[in-house]
Amino acid sequence: MKKIEFVAAIFVPLFLMTACSKETPEKGETHVSTEDVKRETGEALETKKTYLAQQKEKYQKDTESTLNYLSDKIKDLQAKAEQAGTDTKAKYNEIIEGLQKKQGEAQNKLHDLKSKSADAWEDVKSGMDAALENLNNSYNDAVSHFK
Repeated sequence: MKKIEFVAAIFVPLFLMTACSKETPEKGETHVSTEDVKRETGEALETKKTYLAQQKEKYQKDTESTLNYLSDKIKDLQAKAEQAGTDTKAKYNEIIEGLQKKQGEAQNKLHDLKSKSADAWEDVKSGMDAALENLNNSYNDAVSHFK
């Protein structure tokens, strides 16, 4: 009997001490595991990739639309140049050739943009913006010569 009392006297306090010493989350706290962090990080990365892909696609469509618009306008200028007199026609054709060169540069930038991944497309965006602005400004200058 003394042996049971002795064992009980030692193990009961040890049991109570270990039971009471376990850390429990405070009220309102949640326990986050490593797996939770990995899963949520993976989800965040996928969301970022999807967002970047959508942004690239929208920018690409807008850029193609702008290039198509300017291409049509350059064709209109070519038609006007064909109706001009010989001296004027040569001047207009020179202006149009400059526009077509800038149009080709913008098309090359668009091709670069299309070849970039969703993560890297913004690296070429500033060059694409500059090429479009240059082409648009040159077109506006050219139109003033055709009036």
